[in-house]
Amino acid sequence: MPKAVILINTEMGADEEIFETLKNLPEVRAVYMVYGLYDIVAIIESDDMGKLRDIVYKNLRSSPRVRSTLTMIVVKDHENF
Repeated sequence: MPKAVILINTEMGADEEIFETLKNLPEVRAVYMVYGLYDIVAIIESDDMGKLRDIVYKNLRSSPRVRSTLTMIVVKDHENF
């Protein structure tokens, strides 16, 4: 099952709105509001890579309040050892 860690940079003051949107998506396994270069870190998981891509593009990158994202596809996690 494809999984990704997404680092999100939002417009000033948009972090709460984006956080709440992500929190309500069924594919989001965890979401964190953080300090630093990025404002939000989200972990998403989907049935296939196409759905994962759609989540990133339709729910994040298409938002005018999201400045940038960095998507890292997970290739191995603790469940795969």
